[in-house]
Amino acid sequence: MTKEVKTFLIPNDLCRRAGIAVTWLPIDQISVFAYERKNIHQKDQPSHFSSNNQTSIFHLRQDVVLFHPILRKLVNESHGVFLAVQTLMTSKTVNQRIELFKLSRQYRSIIRACLENLQDEIMKSGDGVEKEELQNYITVFYSIECIWHLCEILFVEVMPGNLVLTQLLEWIRFHFPKYERNAATMLSGDLTGLESQPEYWETVLGNLLQGRIKVVRVLLRQHSASDSSIFKLVDHVFKAMPLCNGSNGPSINDFNMQWRHWTMDVQSKIDAKLFTSEKHLDLMMRLVVGEEQAWIEIQDQCEAWYEYLAGWLFFTEPTVKPFELGQFAKRSITKMRMNHHMKHLDRVLLAAMEFDIFQVIKEIQYMPENGWFVSHLTDLLHHCERLSSLEKEVENFSAEKLRESFILDYAVTLMGHKSLWQVGLTYLDNCPNDGLQVIELLLPRIHIDTESKALKIIREAKNRGLNSVVQCICKVQGMISMKRGRLGNALSWALKSQDGPFTSFLADKFLQEYIKSGRLDSKDLLDNLGSCMLVSDRLIFLGKYYEFQKLYQSGEYREASMLLISLMASKIIPKYFWYILLLEAIPLLESEELLFSSNDTFTIIHCLEEKEHLPELKEKIEILRLAAARNLSRALTYEAQTINY
Repeated sequence: MTKEVKTFLIPNDLCRRAGIAVTWLPIDQISVFAYERKNIHQKDQPSHFSSNNQTSIFHLRQDVVLFHPILRKLVNESHGVFLAVQTLMTSKTVNQRIELFKLSRQYRSIIRACLENLQDEIMKSGDGVEKEELQNYITVFYSIECIWHLCEILFVEVMPGNLVLTQLLEWIRFHFPKYERNAATMLSGDLTGLESQPEYWETVLGNLLQGRIKVVRVLLRQHSASDSSIFKLVDHVFKAMPLCNGSNGPSINDFNMQWRHWTMDVQSKIDAKLFTSEKHLDLMMRLVVGEEQAWIEIQDQCEAWYEYLAGWLFFTEPTVKPFELGQFAKRSITKMRMNHHMKHLDRVLLAAMEFDIFQVIKEIQYMPENGWFVSHLTDLLHHCERLSSLEKEVENFSAEKLRESFILDYAVTLMGHKSLWQVGLTYLDNCPNDGLQVIELLLPRIHIDTESKALKIIREAKNRGLNSVVQCICKVQGMISMKRGRLGNALSWALKSQDGPFTSFLADKFLQEYIKSGRLDSKDLLDNLGSCMLVSDRLIFLGKYYEFQKLYQSGEYREASMLLISLMASKIIPKYFWYILLLEAIPLLESEELLFSSNDTFTIIHCLEEKEHLPELKEKIEILRLAAARNLSRALTYEAQTINY
């Protein structure tokens, strides 16, 4: 497949005049902007392109076909099959190969459903770009299904007797259903003079090439001359034709003997010119014995060389082995004169028939479906142990690393979608070498537009033990909330991250806001801090101070005073908040009820002596000293009386 190089025109005069530069944006975008190149010999000064006018920045991203609504269903459904494959490989199932074959067929059924959905969508859409786009998708996924089907036959399915023809014919019938449909249409309508229909003989020959001998016999019986001796002779020839059914039929040796006798018998009838009176029947008989000229005459009816190949093998090499397909495929390509007209699909199918798995993978990775095909097929082939032989043939080749590299690329593509990123994560989880490291890099780069999405990302990070990612996302969300004036929400994000420095920073914001406004917001959050306050000393202080406020406002002055003294005795009070605590002590010192003991009062006086230089206390210092002295006097008197008593 030829890779087209696309050129993007940047519609900006400044970019044209100054030049451009690019930078990567998470996860799959690049940003293009105007940029004047400078070298080390030029003077460091403002660019002469700079101005007060607005500048433009352009974002480019890869066109991801998988993000189309119809193809997203393919992504989600195949994701389930992919996980089933991984689960199977970790189980102790005896017949793993048989189960892998079933899962391969599930993959193909998903592709077929996708093709049907695309076809339905084309019927709804009018002419234009959208219809052309959908038609391109159908072409791509038809090729994918065709290649997958053949690879399934050759590399996944367990074939009885190692005979491949039966499966090969099924493959051809599946992808060239025209003749079967024509036959069904003819036989369901008016059977009188069936041969007069223009497509009659073409349908007969088409079914013959696809090995549908029973259909051919039924069609011939509807011919108006079916009672003639020549038609009866042809019917007898086909009735006597031996069929090789693998394990259900005779042994290969017995079949080969029957086949030789049958072909010799047909050839003798041809030599006796028993069929010359009807040219179509004569052509059919010459085809079944493999006459070269007959196959030259029929090749124009074949749409593809592999359709020709299957028919030719059916009549000339019915016991063909899978490893022999390559040589016969090349012969068919030569006969069809397609050596110099091979399309991408033809090259991949030929590589598969030659059992060149490395070339198959090399070719399909260039298909324009963003890595879905190569990642899933390579994963399946790896688990079928089809890639292990390449480790001996190709230098520095690792089947595990090849599989993982494709899955990584596919997963990164999914991580760039707003709703498929969780699907991408599960693919990365099944990359044992680099998956976790890639998750750690990509999770923080996912575009977060809602808090619920941020919580989902955090949950995924926690499930994988990525604490650094949790802290990063929580800090970003906390900063966003803080800039919007939602300090309580910001603090809750900080608590989720268990980030001590960030929590202390936000606790300071709470305390500073209290100094300005005289109130503490987010009371529900502060009420339920619990053990979370242990994240940082500053948060402990905030929580304890809020508790002091509650006790004071509810009239529980003794408990409030005890808490205030414990705060003063601690080492966790921020410098800017000392004067607030000292001022809070004044009404408690002046209370009619004695709330502070002499030791408590000495603690207050000691703190006062240490902080008397604070400018905020300048007007209140004398009041504090007087209140402390009075309380000390009352406390000493009360304690002396208590001791004497």
